[in-house]
Amino acid sequence: MAGKIEKSHTHFLRAVDGEEWELWAFSESKRARFVRRLSTPTEAPGATVVALPVERTVAFPAWLATSDRSVIPEILRLQLEKRGLISKNSGDAVVEYRVIDTRENQTLAVATILQPEFPAELTFEQASRFEPAAYTFPLPLDRLIIWREKGRLAVAATRGREPVIFQVLSDRELSETAALELKCIVFQLHVQRLCDRLLGITLWGDFSAEEGDRLQRCLGLKVTRDAVPPPSLPAIHSKLLPPEVSLLHAQKRRRRLISFGIGVLTAVYLLGILGLVGYIYWQRFVADRLSRRIQAQAPTVAAIEGTAERWRQVEWAVNPKLYPVELLYQVSQLLPPDGLRLTGLEVQKGKVIVRGEATTAPAAFKFAEDIKANPDLQMFTWSMPSPNLRPDGRAEFAIEGDPKFAKIN
Repeated sequence: MAGKIEKSHTHFLRAVDGEEWELWAFSESKRARFVRRLSTPTEAPGATVVALPVERTVAFPAWLATSDRSVIPEILRLQLEKRGLISKNSGDAVVEYRVIDTRENQTLAVATILQPEFPAELTFEQASRFEPAAYTFPLPLDRLIIWREKGRLAVAATRGREPVIFQVLSDRELSETAALELKCIVFQLHVQRLCDRLLGITLWGDFSAEEGDRLQRCLGLKVTRDAVPPPSLPAIHSKLLPPEVSLLHAQKRRRRLISFGIGVLTAVYLLGILGLVGYIYWQRFVADRLSRRIQAQAPTVAAIEGTAERWRQVEWAVNPKLYPVELLYQVSQLLPPDGLRLTGLEVQKGKVIVRGEATTAPAAFKFAEDIKANPDLQMFTWSMPSPNLRPDGRAEFAIEGDPKFAKIN
């Protein structure tokens, strides 16, 4: 009965007599369960194994004079080229080979060729692989089996339980013409020793008693009728994958690779963002820790700064270079032999004022520059306003020096 499929199940699609398709599900126990009918194969819910209708394949059985399985594909390919089933230089032909029986130095093998014109309705991405329909049935022992699919009569002959031929009949009904065609097939099987014996004919599906009697009279084989059995998954997977579907699978793999690459890049980007956020929080933590340490050391730093300030305040009293006499001595050493004389030197709250007279204003500026350049007077920042010119042409100047280290209030 119809139902839903779990994701762990295998989907299976096969043709029926008409335009619809049957969807089956195989559980882990490999038992088939009918799900529903589909109008088109593309309605399959996921990856699906598709039973290739018999009309889409050509089966070629042959006895080969070898037991070396490694050379069987090449020998069969030569036979197919000889009969025109594939072209000599065709590399696009989709062919697979199966060994049915081996006797002494002979091997019975069956080549299955995919028809070159593949139907568009079966060209869909969900088709994971294709299996010839004859290999998806639990075939009866040494029988001629006939069933309907896609409005055609399909026939398969078994050697043991392995199909050696499978094809469609030219007539769409089990008429006298179809019976004669089946008789030719049985004759070919015997002539080519493909089937040692046929125990009878099995009709699967909706066949009348009259059609069964007609076959029994024409072929001389017992005819039985039965319902089309549930499908079975073949132990050997088929390699008959059409190029059109292979292209779809390749495009799907590329999309997966692109999606995977995008996912990796997204993950790397997110990791980078997380790393950056973590780094910011870590730096904030380090900054907070340093801030707390600075705050803890603030009283000590303040005490040190206070002590340093007090030392700067008393530097005028303890540093000999800042004694007024020493300053006068350093300034007087820079006086030129003539043209300039000092009139006073004052120290007011650490600021030094040197007063004097020069015969010319340039001489006063020259003296100020010499004071600025003296290494022993670099603890001051020296400046000189414009000198005052007297009526007799002499220039009165005042050179001021501000201490760089401290000021005394």
